[in-house]
Amino acid sequence: MDKKYITVSALNNYLKRKIDVDMQLQHVFIKGEISNFKRNMSSGHLYFTLKDGKSHISAIMYKGFAEQLNFDVKNGDSVLIEATVSVYAVTGYNQLIVKNIEPDGLGSLFLKFENLKKSLLQEGLFDEKYKKNIPSYPSKIAVLSAYPSAALMDVMRTLKKRFPVCRVIIFPIPVQGKDAYFKIISTLKFVDELHFNTIILARGGGSLENLWNFNEEALARTIFELKTPIICGIGHETDFTICDYVCDLRALTPTYAAIEATPNIEDMYKHLSMLDGLLKSNMKYKIETLNTRINRLTHFYLFKNPEKLYGDHLQYVSYLQDKISNFMEKRLNNNMVIYTKLNLQLQSQNKVFVSHYQQKIQTYENLLKINFHNKLKANRNNLSMLISKLNALSPLQTLERGYALVKKENQYVSSIDDLNNEDNVSIYLKDGYVKATIYKE
Repeated sequence: MDKKYITVSALNNYLKRKIDVDMQLQHVFIKGEISNFKRNMSSGHLYFTLKDGKSHISAIMYKGFAEQLNFDVKNGDSVLIEATVSVYAVTGYNQLIVKNIEPDGLGSLFLKFENLKKSLLQEGLFDEKYKKNIPSYPSKIAVLSAYPSAALMDVMRTLKKRFPVCRVIIFPIPVQGKDAYFKIISTLKFVDELHFNTIILARGGGSLENLWNFNEEALARTIFELKTPIICGIGHETDFTICDYVCDLRALTPTYAAIEATPNIEDMYKHLSMLDGLLKSNMKYKIETLNTRINRLTHFYLFKNPEKLYGDHLQYVSYLQDKISNFMEKRLNNNMVIYTKLNLQLQSQNKVFVSHYQQKIQTYENLLKINFHNKLKANRNNLSMLISKLNALSPLQTLERGYALVKKENQYVSSIDDLNNEDNVSIYLKDGYVKATIYKE
């Protein structure tokens, strides 16, 4: 029997086809840990190895799926993967073609925490401008914590030690367990209406899962809307919750929350004692200083010779009076000289002015008489000429020469045709008129 040999490439391609057509391998869900992670900067593809305690397998996530991830993948992450199984024919290695990656276990909670933190940060719920000031000397504090609990005992012991005059009221709340945050919200809203100076929200340390109620969005928004300043002392120093970011003041531990909420009465006593000593010292210094000043003033030479207080001023006033009097007298004399000089100048100029204008007036008067005489003569000549012309045209001149004018009914008659037999007419002669009756032949 002849043996038939195939190439390595043919074998790898055969295995690839077998796996690619196996429906159970086209959509698999695998969990494991990321190692050998690398991102190809030019193509954008992700390359890594998925492993557990006993085995490992290569994986690739193409750029299109990688861009849809909502968290940063890194070595050591425990993840849940949705993928297709295939064979890389060049090497013959099995590999996963990854379509989606999600954090496993606490990783998903952490991702949820980071997403909510980012969202509320963008909304401005963490902004310092919204933080309320914690009262320095509260008279009434509300403590919300599990009852009984070590955290509550630490808070109460610290408050009593630091500021025993402050009234503290405990409001028991559940601090873990499913939907415990609903009770915390209702208690906070109730306490907010009771006019406390400060609210302390306290809980001891724990895992992320145990602290998760303090990462709920509804609780964060309730804390943001409180009218009463609130201090959060949740978990240990390294624990952070959403409530820590949105509250008015985050304390490292419940004990530190009590410290931040109150002044230390022992420090206050020390401070008061220091102020008392400082006040006494200042008062003593002030009294000694004033006594020294009184003694100095008592022996002051002006108080023994009070006339010296105003003697120099009187002399100065007298000096000013003399100076003003001399100045005014000198000024008056100068003005009188100026007045006399100006008066003489005015009288002299007045005579010249009057004489000058009298001559001008006489000249204008003579000129006016000449012009008037000439104008009158010219008008007389014109009148005589006009009279002559008028006489030449006057009908009276015609009557002087022996002619007559005939008038009928106040109309002059210029033609015989204008007259009828027995018409009454008036005949005007040079020295009067006569009436006549017309008789035509």
